[in-house]
Amino acid sequence: MATQLATRDASNVAARRPDPATPQGLAFELDKGAEQMRRALPAHISPEKFQRTIITAAQANPDLLRADRQSLLLACMKAAQDGLLPDGREAALVIFNNREKDGQGKWVTVKRATYMPMVYGLRKKILQSGEIRDITAKVVYRAEYERGTFLYEEGTERMLRHKPDLLLSDEDMTDDNIVAAYSIATFKDGSMSYEVMSRAEINKVRQASKTGAVGMTNYKGEPIPPKGPWVDWFGEMAKKTVMRRHAKTLPMSGDIIDIEGREADDAELARSARHVLDVETEAPVALPQADELAGEDDTPAHDPETGELAEGGADTATPDNPAAAEGPADEQRGDAHDGTDDDADAPYAATVAELLDRAGRAETLIDAKAVEKDWQGHMAALPDRENALIEAAVKNAMARFGK
Repeated sequence: MATQLATRDASNVAARRPDPATPQGLAFELDKGAEQMRRALPAHISPEKFQRTIITAAQANPDLLRADRQSLLLACMKAAQDGLLPDGREAALVIFNNREKDGQGKWVTVKRATYMPMVYGLRKKILQSGEIRDITAKVVYRAEYERGTFLYEEGTERMLRHKPDLLLSDEDMTDDNIVAAYSIATFKDGSMSYEVMSRAEINKVRQASKTGAVGMTNYKGEPIPPKGPWVDWFGEMAKKTVMRRHAKTLPMSGDIIDIEGREADDAELARSARHVLDVETEAPVALPQADELAGEDDTPAHDPETGELAEGGADTATPDNPAAAEGPADEQRGDAHDGTDDDADAPYAATVAELLDRAGRAETLIDAKAVEKDWQGHMAALPDRENALIEAAVKNAMARFGK
């Protein structure tokens, strides 16, 4: 009798639950996680405002509703912790097509949502620290450098001076003629801090992108033509890159989640996201079939200079927001869950999160091999899905170093 009542109650709740693949269904799940978000959000952002921003983003980009639901909720939790609205200006919720192994060991393409703080969001956090009065970023063209209107020196008397040439021709101002980018921050006391990156350093960051890099191939060995913001808005991407590097040495009003040195506990965020799903009586929205998705491997590569991962799969880049297509893949962020209620407190969860995180942050081939070796020591005790996620993350890490 008790079993029948429980089944009937579950059926009634499921009947009242909106379709997860609709904005109403997403709103239903966000309401369930309102308390978790309230604890993560700063006082000046209400959970209601934050949720409305997420729903608006999903309405503007329906792919968010078709993404793996846990990855979407985890991305929202990370944005909440940073105190940035995922409105495409302060931060963005971006879709990546990740190739992963399913339960049968077959490679499939999965849509995962990721969180990426934007340059405007970084600037907002820096200015809200109360210690920085202004921060700006500019690019330098070859003609300016050759004419001596850009002066940059390091040493005991560091110096940066740029007198922009307003009479440069269209030919002088092409992307190919950008030789450097810099960021300058002015403190309240009038003192300044700056960061300069040469074209070679900027190109190194670009080459970490599988969509913007030159000479890349997909998992079938077919060439991938460069595309995305690195092609359409190279100057803006150069400014974004140098500002992100500069931001690491500047005070902020809070801790922006960062691949190379984040304060956030990804495992704790993942548990919060899973809790939102655990209260549901119905499984999360089904993933799209592999044949509905792009055939190439769009999993982003790690950006060794900025702590980002390369862009892939989003078409929301604009002149004001060229980095909207950037974001880290969740399997490189510690997002491991087999869909069961017991998984939230599984004893292996912390181990899986650590291995995935290390694979995503690996800066050398030695680091990637160390992760692989440690994973092999835990492999027998881990479920198949977690092993598949770690295997994919390790392969991605090694692929970054030509292995």
